Amino acid sequence: MVDGAPAGDQPLSLAVVGDGPKALFALEELCAQLSDAARHDSLRALEITVVAPGPVEGTGAAYDVTQPHSLRLNVDAALLDVPATGTSPSFRDWVAAAHPTLVSATYPPRAVVGEYLHARWRRVLADMARTGVTARTVSDRAVSLRRTAGAWEIVTASHGALPPVEEILLATGHAAEHSGALARTWSSTIPLRPAVLPAAEMLGSHDVPPGARVALRGSALTFIDAALVLTLERGGRFTPRADGVPGLLHRRGSEEPLVLLPTARHGRLLDAKPDPRLPLPAGVSRAVAEGARRLGSTERTDVGPDAVIDLVLDVATAALAATGTDPHLVREAVEGALASGSDPDLHRGPGHAEDALRRSVEIGRGGRAPGPAWILGRVWAGLYRPLTLAVRGSAAPAEEWARFRRASQVLERFAFGPPLEVAEMLLAMIGSGALDLSWVDAGARITASGIEGAPLGHAPPDVVVDAVLAPPGIVGILDPLSRALVDQGLVEVRPARRGAAVDHDGTALAGDRPGGRSQRQEGLALLGRPTEDHVIGHDTLNRHLHDEPRLWAARITSRLRRTDAGPSAPPRPTTTTTPERRIGSR
Repeated sequence: MVDGAPAGDQPLSLAVVGDGPKALFALEELCAQLSDAARHDSLRALEITVVAPGPVEGTGAAYDVTQPHSLRLNVDAALLDVPATGTSPSFRDWVAAAHPTLVSATYPPRAVVGEYLHARWRRVLADMARTGVTARTVSDRAVSLRRTAGAWEIVTASHGALPPVEEILLATGHAAEHSGALARTWSSTIPLRPAVLPAAEMLGSHDVPPGARVALRGSALTFIDAALVLTLERGGRFTPRADGVPGLLHRRGSEEPLVLLPTARHGRLLDAKPDPRLPLPAGVSRAVAEGARRLGSTERTDVGPDAVIDLVLDVATAALAATGTDPHLVREAVEGALASGSDPDLHRGPGHAEDALRRSVEIGRGGRAPGPAWILGRVWAGLYRPLTLAVRGSAAPAEEWARFRRASQVLERFAFGPPLEVAEMLLAMIGSGALDLSWVDAGARITASGIEGAPLGHAPPDVVVDAVLAPPGIVGILDPLSRALVDQGLVEVRPARRGAAVDHDGTALAGDRPGGRSQRQEGLALLGRPTEDHVIGHDTLNRHLHDEPRLWAARITSRLRRTDAGPSAPPRPTTTTTPERRIGSR
């Protein structure tokens, strides 16, 4: 890549902050585009500095290779296809050689996925080295950055200021500190475990003793992680029922807690994903395809958040009607499910959360006709790619965006819950008494001062576990780097949004131009969770869902062409709206 470079031709310096999947996918896109460009153009040299605390590149916290194998992927591993470079295998091909017993696992252990991602990270750095790119890693946490004359300077916790660079990519993933964390203001005398992961540190038997009553703030995927660790890693086992009834039995382990008591803001758990072996009903597939066509045929400026939710309701109405439901009742049922967060005919009060979970499992097995909540989940999952494009960078007023967020929270509970087998484990734990959803039904809350609203007659818990992750975006995030971005005015967050505004290639937007348009912060790009609401849907391993990594790579490649040494105009995104056909994928 640098052969024949003039003596005065300085390399382009790039710092990548973060070493999780988002950073990996961006580097793979860059490597692929550099390899292609080098066949046709003379390119400047590129020097990359990766800044991340490690210790295993490519994995991030979610895919820590040391975590228990009871913690499994929540999407079909088939999403991990051959990367943009074409030089690493898909997950399916890799696992066939590395872990052949998992070759048929739809939802493999996250630790094994971490091994795969790490192998891809090593491969992309090797591929880049062969093209002349030099890369180094600074094993440290970035805590600030500042703009200097024509460059950017990163400050780390241990190494201090690093040498200035021309380009920075921030792909920091899940934040560590946030304003809503219980640990910040906890005043109760009940012992608190401030997080679920890393599980060995947070949920060991010294801190969560055998026989303990364990209250958990949260009822989503992080709560499920805690439930699996405190069961499967404590000697608990699940076996098929012997009476011919579908489902599992929970055989309790001697080291398990006495009972888990989750709480939920919305009064229910996540719905189960359907059995991935079952095809989507033909009428539902047709309705989703028509919805994707409508989204793709509409001018993007005409599709706001309200219009997207109306379209989802239209598609769900058509899909539910296609299953044989009385057409006169369909629209009301679909709207009722979205408004209430469950099928309208489900009873309220004690037992509601269990019944909602059980119904989603029965439908997911194919043993019960779909209801409006299940249909809404399949529509949301099936339209996810085109609807993320439709609302990207929306200028909708705060009230409209708030309505969209409320609706999307319900739809994501319908669409992106646990795999069917994991939901069956939760039902088995309810049957054994290891899991008690009465606090969910009662609307109990865990606040800084302790437990509020627990059902009468319940003994206090022995320990509380905070099973709520830091939210996406940068609002309320207390990590020093996020605060530095906001305090220096390097990013802007638009009304009712949580994340930083970015251009199509991930370049940060901030400040005002004449006419009210934001200014591109050239050389500073953000990908993933810090941009939530401006770009939606970041908790995914689907590298095809968002265009920003590819367009960022195209801009960097353009800068490396010797005919274009300065910052270039951002490439324009594609507008492909082919829906995801895989049930429940994201």
